[in-house]
Amino acid sequence: MSSPTGSRWHRNSATPTLYRHGRRFGLAIMVLAGLAGCGATRVSVPATFPAPLVDKLPLHVGVRLDEALTSYKLHDKPEQGTEIEIEVGAAQTALFSTLLNGMFTQSSVVTEAATGVDAVLVPSIQELQFSTPEITKTDYFEVWIRYRMQLYRPDNTLIAEWPLTAYGQANARNYSMQGDQPALQAAALAACRDAMTFFIVQFRTIPAVEAWLRDPTAAAGAPPA
Repeated sequence: MSSPTGSRWHRNSATPTLYRHGRRFGLAIMVLAGLAGCGATRVSVPATFPAPLVDKLPLHVGVRLDEALTSYKLHDKPEQGTEIEIEVGAAQTALFSTLLNGMFTQSSVVTEAATGVDAVLVPSIQELQFSTPEITKTDYFEVWIRYRMQLYRPDNTLIAEWPLTAYGQANARNYSMQGDQPALQAAALAACRDAMTFFIVQFRTIPAVEAWLRDPTAAAGAPPA
């Protein structure tokens, strides 16, 4: 079994432990057994995300998206069953642009040399896992995405660093005449949208971010949250 392109995930066995963040998920151990069907199942997340309806913070926040993020995909071939490929990287630019546009009065995609911003967000995907009805004996396709968020000052000193785990699911019965592909795609899209929602809820509760928001012009760097 191969690991996802552009990731640092190493799966040590065919029985990964999937962690659902906090009260929203719980712990599930799932065996990546074979999937029914003859052909490969390949899905790509559509770059369609709703704008957040929140009060905007009066800040200009940039986002730096590296190639490892924007090309991220999971390519998995169970010992028995069909090949699975889930491509989420191409949707990340739209995801984070929409997210930051909704949260801050100004946002932009920046490079290493960011100027004219109050902070720079650098997201990365650490891990992506999936489950199917054949694996769990339920009606649901499920996708988990584990992000790492880093927030920097313009001088590249770290403000805060924190994990974010997103989850999406789709009921197979709603796609019973269409095969696995649209249901798995819907679960992956739901996970990406969940990442946006959880980021909004979590952002102001990160202690180092909370301290920075009280004084965004402070020069001192903060340790990771």
